[in-house]
Amino acid sequence: MSYEQEREIIHVTGKTGMGKTRWSRAFLKSQSRVIVMDTMLEHDGILFEDLGDMIDHLMRYPTFRVRTEFIDDFPMLCSIAFATGRCWLIVEETQRVLPASRKELPASFLDLIYRGRHKRVSLLMISQRPSTIHIAARSQWTRIITFNQTEPADIDWIQDTSGFKVDPATLAPSWYFEITPTVVEKKLLDDARKGHETIAARSETPQPEREEKEE
Repeated sequence: MSYEQEREIIHVTGKTGMGKTRWSRAFLKSQSRVIVMDTMLEHDGILFEDLGDMIDHLMRYPTFRVRTEFIDDFPMLCSIAFATGRCWLIVEETQRVLPASRKELPASFLDLIYRGRHKRVSLLMISQRPSTIHIAARSQWTRIITFNQTEPADIDWIQDTSGFKVDPATLAPSWYFEITPTVVEKKLLDDARKGHETIAARSETPQPEREEKEE
């Protein structure tokens, strides 16, 4: 996504080992302004323990890839992303940072959700189960990347929010559904295609029934 386009809110979800971290890393290679809430220390970038030092770095360089591991830093990290503008904020292990059980979300995060498009701040939220994330954090999505899911609550949410009757429980490792408000596609991770030419040639676009919502 170029900076001239509207921002995105992407949810990447799936069980452990199915491919969501690999998808996220591959996607972020094409982005040049990235701030990461890296609770699992799985991403590339300069790791800052002091957010003041991170701010100094962001003011000095037009492109950057920075991160922090401390969940307590998250509200300030949202403020930093909003002030910086034209960037991606990545939230790893979103169910830990923004759990469904949390009564109130940080005001700085809500600013990103509801006003971030004016600053062109995009969000990439990564989790094992979407139903364990606070509803406000998953309500404004523009794209859902779902790998294998078997929990009924997660499958129900994906189907209900998208309107497509996809079944993530049928996905093999490295396969995923990419869902937008208008289309769903079944895809295979690029790194899984290497050495598997017959599989690499496949790109499935299922035509699932669109659920009719009752009036």
